[in-house]
Amino acid sequence: MSHRKILNWLAFSDGIALLALVFVAVPVKYMLDQPLGVKLLGPLHGALFLSLATATLSALARGILRPGLALLLLIGALLPLGAFIADHKLRQAYPELQT
Repeated sequence: MSHRKILNWLAFSDGIALLALVFVAVPVKYMLDQPLGVKLLGPLHGALFLSLATATLSALARGILRPGLALLLLIGALLPLGAFIADHKLRQAYPELQT
């Protein structure tokens, strides 16, 4: 699997985990007093974010990724829906990821 495909997978997975955490687990925790979702999704999102950040910085250092796109991936990972925008831009920049 190429480095770009790994970045693509990590960006998408991190986006799903962040959305689930922010829009499902956190409301359930506070409205229904059920913290299990946050306890599970919080560390999952954290691990995916750290993996994405590491892979992005590695790709940048190796010249596999343009600096602007690397910055977009890192910022996008912090915002709900941002990871999907970054993933879309990554797919636009590298058509081989379309498959």
